[in-house]
Amino acid sequence: MSKSVKRLYEQFQPSHYGLAFNLDPEKLTFTGTVMIRGKKTGRPSERLTFHQKELKITAATITKHDKKGDQLHEIARINNQDSFDEVRLHASEMLYPGEYTVTMDFEGTINRPMNGIYPCFFKHEGVEKRLIATQFESHHAREAFPCIDEPEAKATFDLTLITPEVKTVLANTPAKSQETKDGLLVTSFETTPKMSTYLLAFVMGELDSLEATTKDGVLVRTFATPENVEHTQFALDTAVKCLEFYNEYFDIAYPLPKCDFIALPDFASGAMENWGCITFREQALLVDPKNTSLHLKQYVANVVAHELTHQWFGNLVTMRWWTDLWLNESFASWMSYLAVDELFPEWKVWTQFIVDEQGLALKQDALEHTHPIQVEVRHPDEIRTIFDAISYEKGASVLLQLFNHIGPEAFRDGLRLYLKKHAYANTDATDLWDAWGEVAKQPIREFMTDWITLPGYPFVAAWVGETEVKFEQSRFYLNPLAKKEDAVWPIPLGNGKTLTKATETIPRSEFDLINPGRTGFYRFGYDPEFMDTIDVMKLEDVDRLGLLSDAFEGAKAGYCSTVDALGLLAKYGDEDSTVVWDVISGNLGSIRVVMDDEALRDAMKPFVAKLVAKQLDRLGWEPKNGESHFDTLLRPTILGLASFGEVPAVVDESQRQFAAAESSEDIHPDLRGVVYGTVSRLGGQAEFDKLLELHNSSTNSEERVTIAAALTNFKQPELYKRSLELITSDEVRLQDAPYWIAYSFMNRYARADTWQWLKDNWQWLVDNLGTDLSFFRMPVYAARVYSDLDFLPDYQKFFESKLSPAFERPINQGIETIQWQAAWKSRDQAALKKYFGA
Repeated sequence: MSKSVKRLYEQFQPSHYGLAFNLDPEKLTFTGTVMIRGKKTGRPSERLTFHQKELKITAATITKHDKKGDQLHEIARINNQDSFDEVRLHASEMLYPGEYTVTMDFEGTINRPMNGIYPCFFKHEGVEKRLIATQFESHHAREAFPCIDEPEAKATFDLTLITPEVKTVLANTPAKSQETKDGLLVTSFETTPKMSTYLLAFVMGELDSLEATTKDGVLVRTFATPENVEHTQFALDTAVKCLEFYNEYFDIAYPLPKCDFIALPDFASGAMENWGCITFREQALLVDPKNTSLHLKQYVANVVAHELTHQWFGNLVTMRWWTDLWLNESFASWMSYLAVDELFPEWKVWTQFIVDEQGLALKQDALEHTHPIQVEVRHPDEIRTIFDAISYEKGASVLLQLFNHIGPEAFRDGLRLYLKKHAYANTDATDLWDAWGEVAKQPIREFMTDWITLPGYPFVAAWVGETEVKFEQSRFYLNPLAKKEDAVWPIPLGNGKTLTKATETIPRSEFDLINPGRTGFYRFGYDPEFMDTIDVMKLEDVDRLGLLSDAFEGAKAGYCSTVDALGLLAKYGDEDSTVVWDVISGNLGSIRVVMDDEALRDAMKPFVAKLVAKQLDRLGWEPKNGESHFDTLLRPTILGLASFGEVPAVVDESQRQFAAAESSEDIHPDLRGVVYGTVSRLGGQAEFDKLLELHNSSTNSEERVTIAAALTNFKQPELYKRSLELITSDEVRLQDAPYWIAYSFMNRYARADTWQWLKDNWQWLVDNLGTDLSFFRMPVYAARVYSDLDFLPDYQKFFESKLSPAFERPINQGIETIQWQAAWKSRDQAALKKYFGA
C-alpha cells in the first residue's frame, strides 16, 4: 500500500486563477502563464508548493497582499519535485499566513495519452485534421498548469486561449471576447463559477454544432466533427428535456448561461462532466438512425443524463477528497435512470438497471478483493482503482435501495436541502445522510453506514416452514479460497420488513417473497422445497431474473450445483423478457468460457437451439410494425444464441446478409453484431479482409467497436495474430485498443497468443494507455478467461513485477477470479457434461 500524499490545500487555498495558454497543435506544445490568488495557511515558511507534472516552470514571482499594499518579493527560486508531482517556490524571506498572488510561466507538451492536454485526430473530406482537447479528472490538471490539484481547492477561473485561427474554441463559460493578433486567435472566456481544477476544460478545432434553448433560457449546443454533427440531434433533444427536468427536480437553476456537449474522436472514457463543457467519446453522444443500435441509443440518453446530473451533484457540490468519489458517480448513475425514465417512460429503464447496473456490481463485489463504496484514498495513483463498478454501479444500487426505503418525496427533498446548503462547497457522505435524515425523520446514517463502509454484500438464506420463516445472512463470496469474514447489514426484505441480525425468524403469515422488485442489494436463496412451489412465470420480470441470477451465481460460488440452476431455467420455457434473457445468455456464456471443454460446447448447441426456438419463431429477423422496445432489444440476443446453437436458418441468413452487404448500412444496426460474429466464427481470409475494410472506412464509433469484436474472433492463427498486430497500428484508435485486447482474450483460440502479445507489448501499453482507466483493467481482462490453476504462476510472475498502487487491487482480483473459476470448473464440469450429454 502506498504512503499518503500530503494535501497541498492545507498550506495554500486558491480563490482565483488567471490562466493563459498559447497552444501549438502542429508542434504539439504549449506555453502558458498562471496567476493564482489565494491564502497561505498553517505555519510560516520560506516556500509555497503547487502541483505540476512534466511541466517546465520558467519563471515565478510571489506577491504578498496586506493592509499596507502589495509587497513584491524577489523572483522565487524554482525547485521541481517530479517524484511528488510538485513545484516548490522558495522565497528569500519568511512567508507568513495571509493573502498572496503567485505567478508562474510554464511550458509543456501535448501528449497522445488521452489526459491533460491532448490531440484528437480525424479526417474531413480526405484531409487529416486534429482537435486539441483536455481531460483533467482525476488529477491531470497539473499536467496542463501549476495549481492546487485537489477537489477541495475550489476557485474561479479566467481563461484565455491563444490558438491558430480555427473554427471553434470552447471552454466552460461563453467567450467574452475574441480577436485576431499576429495571425493567431485570442479567445478570452467569462469567469467560471467556483469549482475544482478537474472540471476546467477547453476544446479547439474544426467542429460544427447544433443548438437549442431550454424553457429556462439556457443555450444548449452539441458539437462534433463536420461529418457527424447531424447525428447529435437526439442528444441535443435529450439534453434540453433533461436540463429542464433537473431544474425542477433539484429546485436549483442550472447556474451557467450555456451547456456544451462535445463528441471527440479520441476520448478514453465514456464522458466527462466538465462544467458547461461536457466532453464525450463519439459512441456516447452520436445517434445515426442508419448506424446506431437501439441499445446504444438508450446508452446515449443515459450518458447525457448522467453527465448533466453532475452539473449539480459533483460540480455545484463536490466531494472533499477522492474517498467520496462515489458521492459523485453513484448518484449520477442512479439519477440518470430517474431522468431517462421521465423522458422515455416506454423504455422502462429501471428493469434494465437491475440487470446492467446492479448485476455488474453484484459480480464484482462478490470477490474478497473488492473495496467498500467509501474507500480511503491515500495517493492519487489509487484514484484510478476506484473508478469501477463499486463506486458507480454498487453505489447507485444502494441508493436505489434507500430510495425505496424512505420514499420518493423524502429522497428528492433531502437532495434539495443538501444541494442548497452546500452549493459551491465541498462535503462528506455524512452531510448527505444528515439531509435525508432531517427530511425523512429516520436514522439514515445508521442505515447507510454499513452499506458504504463494508466490502461485499449479504447472501440471505430462507427456510420457509408452515408457521414461520427463518432467515440467515452471511457475506457472499465467489471464491472458496477467500479469507472469509462475516458481517451483518440492515437488509430490507420487502413488505416493510428489515433483517438486522445474522439470524431471525418471522411468522409465515408476514412473509411473501424476498426482495420484491429486486431493489435490495443482496442475493438470496430459498430451501428447495419452497422453490418447487413457486410458479416462476407468474412473477414480475425483475423477480424472475433475480431468482435465476441468484441461482447461477450461487452455483458458481458452490452454494448449489449448476445443474440445479439449469433445472430452474427449465421453468422459463415461455420467457419473453429481454432482461431475463440477458441473464440466461450471460450465464450460458459463462459455462462455455469457464468449463473450457470442446465436447461440452458442442453438446450445449442443440440445448441452446431448443431453448430459443419459441422466441426465434416469434421475433424472426425483421422488426415488426408496432413491436415493443423490449422485443427490439431482445431480437439480437435470441439470434446470437441461435447462431451459437448453429440453427441453420440463422447461420445461413447471417452469411447471406454479410455477402450481400456493400456497406455496413446494408445490415440493420441492431443485428450487425450477430452477422459479423457468425461470419467471423465460421469464415476465413475473405471475411476478415471485408470486415477490416468496413472497419477502416467507418466514421461510426459503435460500428468500429462492433467490427473489432468480429476481427478478433477468427480461429485461424494467421487471422487472429493479424488482429493483434493491428492494435499497435494507426488502423486502431488508442481509445479502442482496450476493446481489441479484451475481445482477443475472449477468443479461446487466441487466448494464449493474446497473453503473449500482452507481455511483449507491455511497454507500448504503458506509453500509450498508461494513464487510462482501461490500462489498469488488463489483469482482469486476462484472468476472466482462465480457469486453470496452472496458468496462475505465469500470471502472478508477470503482473506482480508491475505492482503499483493502481495495480494492486486488479491483480488480486485477477488471481481470485482464476481461483474461483477453477474451483467452479472442478466441481461442476463432469456433472454438466453428463447433463448436456457430452
